[in-house]
Amino acid sequence: MCGIVGILFRRKNPELGATIVEMMKRLQHRGKDGAGVALYGGLELAADEYVMKVEVLGNGNIGRRKENIEELLAHYCQIRGVELVRAGNDFEIVDYKIKGVTFPQLRKLALSVQELEGVSVLSAGKFEMFKDVGYITHVDEAYGVSKRSGTHGIGHIRFSTESGVDRYHAHPFQSFLYPDITVVHNGQITNYWKTRASLEAKGHYFTTDNDTECIVHYVADKLLEGYNLEEALESAVHDLDGPFAFIISTDSEIGVAKDKLGLRPALVAEDGDVFAISSEEVALEPLGLDTEYLAPGEYRVFRK
Repeated sequence: MCGIVGILFRRKNPELGATIVEMMKRLQHRGKDGAGVALYGGLELAADEYVMKVEVLGNGNIGRRKENIEELLAHYCQIRGVELVRAGNDFEIVDYKIKGVTFPQLRKLALSVQELEGVSVLSAGKFEMFKDVGYITHVDEAYGVSKRSGTHGIGHIRFSTESGVDRYHAHPFQSFLYPDITVVHNGQITNYWKTRASLEAKGHYFTTDNDTECIVHYVADKLLEGYNLEEALESAVHDLDGPFAFIISTDSEIGVAKDKLGLRPALVAEDGDVFAISSEEVALEPLGLDTEYLAPGEYRVFRK
């Protein structure tokens, strides 16, 4: 029942966030449990700079836990900035801009921060991720998604059928084994545990029991083996069982895949400058492009 959207522009677009939010509003009827986006191309970062978005929980312990985070980070890298993104009575969302690390080092840092008590890493890389419980209008008001520019992004409207209904379990999901890869998903992966066991044996680290996390690790693993994204999606359609449609993004491309039986909808709209994906035609109407349903087992990839 979840709703998924994706869009890629050939050039940086100041309306990227606003466009994705409008597309997601048109799919709000597909779920009310959460909403989230991953946006690319809007941050200006040096090669050794990254942003780590962290959720800090705890009644009366937030200050101490933030000190623990900063102490850990400072031991391995430079902290170039700390931004309070959102705060509530018992949580804070904080962006840490760090410098002086490679991506493999960033992965180790993210997993180390993740192990701290009362702390969850929502994202880490050169992209922006905003996700929360509730409607997309709530996420937009809380995080200013509509004001963000960039080249491409993906979005998710959640109807929860498994795992927790909270900020951390909202989509998109990221894999720390491959730079800046995220996924949104509608459906179920019925061979989740078998696939997860195989990936964990190869070093992938799972932080939830949500089957969507399995997809992003699977595709990341294929890319690390030298597959291009088309080949990785073809393999995913073959190896993953169940009814699904998912959209996956890297720093320079966006792709969509549909299960072999075609049990979950996915549409695309494309011209020379824009490529868009959605669960329903209504979300693509503002773009004014002709739409096309993916066939069962079909996949598409578009690059900047």
